[in-house]
Amino acid sequence: MIQYIQEYNKTFWEFISKYDTTNSNLLRKIIHSFDVANTSFKIACKLKLSEEERHFAYLVGILHDVGRFEQWKLYQTYNDHHSTDHGNLSFDIVSKWGYKKLFIDKEQFNVLLESIKFHNKPYQGNDKEVLKFVEIVKNADSFSNVITTANGAQQNLLTKDGVTEQIYENFINLKPIYQFSPNTKLDRSLILTSCAYNVTFDFLREEIKNNNYLDAIYQTFSKYLNEEDKNIYKNAIEILRRKL
Repeated sequence: MIQYIQEYNKTFWEFISKYDTTNSNLLRKIIHSFDVANTSFKIACKLKLSEEERHFAYLVGILHDVGRFEQWKLYQTYNDHHSTDHGNLSFDIVSKWGYKKLFIDKEQFNVLLESIKFHNKPYQGNDKEVLKFVEIVKNADSFSNVITTANGAQQNLLTKDGVTEQIYENFINLKPIYQFSPNTKLDRSLILTSCAYNVTFDFLREEIKNNNYLDAIYQTFSKYLNEEDKNIYKNAIEILRRKL
């Protein structure tokens, strides 16, 4: 088990070594990748999956965002709307490696590729194995973003006040808003906060509630908002809290 994890980590480090890993934007993606890998493993344990499935979940987690490194190199942004879909880019990168490099068979390699490709968007297929690991990595990814945001690592770099109505309506109804590009400070706050309701496993939601992560997220972003937008955001947070 440990041997496989070590090999996966070695492969990851070999890949990112060609990028400037001292760059703070890339460094946070390295940290995020390991966080998602560890959380994916934790979820697999909670679901009582086999040892093989647990280390496979770790593999999906550590590789889910490899496209982010090339995305930053090419576009100097992590905004998919202004560059390219990072899930697709991750798929393209890993697909060139081949299954033998990762100590898995062809069938597992296909599950890995599909899980990486659809970790940031709805999976339209019906492969149960893909569905299982897409759900695991999506939860791990969202939970990692919850913690990062609660810790104040996310900055709100926009300047415009107000809110896009569709973003707000989708948020309070717990509908996806990742497809929207934020136009205002409140838009960005809502989009980043929505990672909390993308967490669907009960034991992870309990962690969010027990650690008061929503309160911390509110404190992170409310300081950027005027009073009117702050009240709108507070109301949205309370609606989210009741629905979790």
